[in-house]
Amino acid sequence: MKDTLIKGRIESLDIAFQYAVTTDVANEVVLRHDCDPVAAHLLVRSLTAGLLAVAPAAQAERINIRWSYHGSLSAIVVDAGQDGTVRGLINPAQLGATETIEELYGDGGEIRVVRSRGGKVLASGTIEPCFMDVVDDLAAFLCISDQVESSAAVIVGFDHNPQRPVSLARGIILQALPGADLDRFQEIRSRLHVPEVRDVLSDPSEHPEQLDQLLKELVGDDTKWAADWSTAAAIQPVFKCTCGPDKMDAAVRCLSYADRMDIVQKEEPVKLRCHFCNEAYELTVEDCIRAWNQPQGSDKDASGT
Repeated sequence: MKDTLIKGRIESLDIAFQYAVTTDVANEVVLRHDCDPVAAHLLVRSLTAGLLAVAPAAQAERINIRWSYHGSLSAIVVDAGQDGTVRGLINPAQLGATETIEELYGDGGEIRVVRSRGGKVLASGTIEPCFMDVVDDLAAFLCISDQVESSAAVIVGFDHNPQRPVSLARGIILQALPGADLDRFQEIRSRLHVPEVRDVLSDPSEHPEQLDQLLKELVGDDTKWAADWSTAAAIQPVFKCTCGPDKMDAAVRCLSYADRMDIVQKEEPVKLRCHFCNEAYELTVEDCIRAWNQPQGSDKDASGT
């Protein structure tokens, strides 16, 4: 099954859901950043959770999420769009030496979420992590900052194939809409972690009825809800970075006068690398001088590198 992002609603329960398969995107990002298995697991869960969180947003809206922790995991950043485009990074990309959850996350941190459209910030918020888990901490942000009762689960599987190390990346988020019975929502939310639901999420067969089966397991024995959900048209998630020559020009324009003179005197090209996609760029001295001579404010978008 191709990567997919589906948003829907369990009508009579006033519960919204977003469902995502992100296996192809996950493999591209993991390979770009040369992640070890521990870092890959964290980054893929974060990418999937970011897409789930932005799916119900208005058209052209984006969400930028930064998880910062005090442990060996320093930061994860995910930038996702309502159109299914996503990119992300993790620092460091090698976490295999970490032995415990406590060592991984440390004693605290911060979850910061910025929503934007067309480069303009619509809203932003910050909370301290509650669970020391990237998916649960994002769901907690949605509950606390957005004041929308939310719960999510993301499953990641691995293979021994170095060219395609992620065998499966799949997740779902549930959100209580206005008018929802919160006690009933809590019952359904608690089922996200029962074996029957986890088995469906981790089923590698990826059959077309998988989402229906997952929702039936979540709703439980109330068969009257079995045909009560609706879905919008699916979107295919894709990895997309906004870096490029314009962004590199903007980066060298941020250099101090002393650094600029050093580049000119050494007559050596400037080497830059995008943190999101790991793409390398090289600017000659002539490229740098041309960029420095551009008028201020000429950048189309100087973010994301």
